[in-house]
Amino acid sequence: MSLKVIKPGLFTTLQDAGRQGVQHIGLSPSGAMDYFSFMVGNQLLGNERPVSLEMTMQGGTFEFGRGNAFIITGADMQATLNGKPVKHNTIHYAKMNDQLAFGAAVNGMRTYLTVRNGFDIEPIYDSYATHTKIKLGGVEGRALKAGDELVFSNSEKVPEKTIYTPAFDDNKIRFIPGRQFERFEKFKLKSYTVSNMSDRMGIRLEGDTIKAENYDIISEPVQLGSIQVSASGQPIVLLSDRQTVGGYAKVGTVYFYDLVKLVQKKPGEEIHLVPGTLEEAIQEKKKMLKYIEDINVLAYKGRSSGSKIQQLIKRVK
Repeated sequence: MSLKVIKPGLFTTLQDAGRQGVQHIGLSPSGAMDYFSFMVGNQLLGNERPVSLEMTMQGGTFEFGRGNAFIITGADMQATLNGKPVKHNTIHYAKMNDQLAFGAAVNGMRTYLTVRNGFDIEPIYDSYATHTKIKLGGVEGRALKAGDELVFSNSEKVPEKTIYTPAFDDNKIRFIPGRQFERFEKFKLKSYTVSNMSDRMGIRLEGDTIKAENYDIISEPVQLGSIQVSASGQPIVLLSDRQTVGGYAKVGTVYFYDLVKLVQKKPGEEIHLVPGTLEEAIQEKKKMLKYIEDINVLAYKGRSSGSKIQQLIKRVK
């Protein structure tokens, strides 16, 4: 009744929607980098407790110890089931001893493998999310390795369904100007490339220097999407494994909607940072969450989603 790891891929971890309510004790939320792709998979499968494998750049190979439904979302890693191509955003069924293999990402950066009902794992602070830097959550707080076995909570066959999702493939990354925005020089549009030093803690950007009167501030809480700028003048967008407080001035905060685009950019890809408005950011976020909430209505003609998913959607509204 398990999914066995034959090859783990470059960096594969268990993630959920994040560890909430613990930043005051210094713990990062962690959780899926691409919230949209993660939630689409779990919503389409109707998982009561959303959890997925997040693969980065290079996927792994897995063997099903028992038949179960699964779905692949996010970046295209050329998945095959017993050597045959597997369609994205579609519920499939794997039988006992079937092998699901992934290659390198041909577009995007992160891919999510989600199985029906998730895995039987002990939550920590009510979350399965893996934070490898502090060795917390998931499987012993680390990336998966060959030989690991993830026990299914309850394997089940689900009718094949496909959902067509909007594309998040442009290079415009909008942000809400923050309290320290006026410290920085006149900001219209800045072009950057994603650094190969980026990770789950933050995406480092290389390009136009952002000049400021003073880059230092008294340390204050940071949030998902905060754009910190150190004395180097190069911005860092803080992500799932971010620190809880920071002492660098912040240009602003990336739209929740646009983080989906950003976290799927590979090192060397170009982005454009563009100032936006709080009102637009709120509307874009509502649009995304409404789409996720309606997936089961679209795919199952009225079947309601699990209460846990509904709670997660309400929590980020």
